[in-house]
Amino acid sequence: MAYTRGNLAVQERQKETQQSAYLEKTKVVKRRSQLPQKEKLLYLLSVVFVVAVMGVIGMSHVHSYDLNRQIQSTENNIVEAKRSINQLQVEKQTLETQILDKAKELGYVPIDDSNMIHLSPVSGSSETQNSDSGQND
Repeated sequence: MAYTRGNLAVQERQKETQQSAYLEKTKVVKRRSQLPQKEKLLYLLSVVFVVAVMGVIGMSHVHSYDLNRQIQSTENNIVEAKRSINQLQVEKQTLETQILDKAKELGYVPIDDSNMIHLSPVSGSSETQNSDSGQND
């Protein structure tokens, strides 16, 4: 250590320029070897197998989705059919009540037990049955 202008805190600088003038850097180059043909084929077949399995699973999901959609549409059709049946039943009841009112307006009277006509069933040949039915053969 040298005494420089009365200051002992100053350290002497080393000659860095001489040491850093030439630095030798080495680079490690890794060379990949090619895969053997059998190993490439094995990898390719495994990828194809995985894709095929995923396709089968996907198709099963598509099939279940389609079934669920059909079930929902059928349930909606059933609900709509029940609604229309209820509306038709209400309409039937109103028509039945209107029939009685309309019949009274036209002068028809309800049937009493004393006014009933009883007919016995016709027994006999088929000629009378065919002629009574009103159908032409």
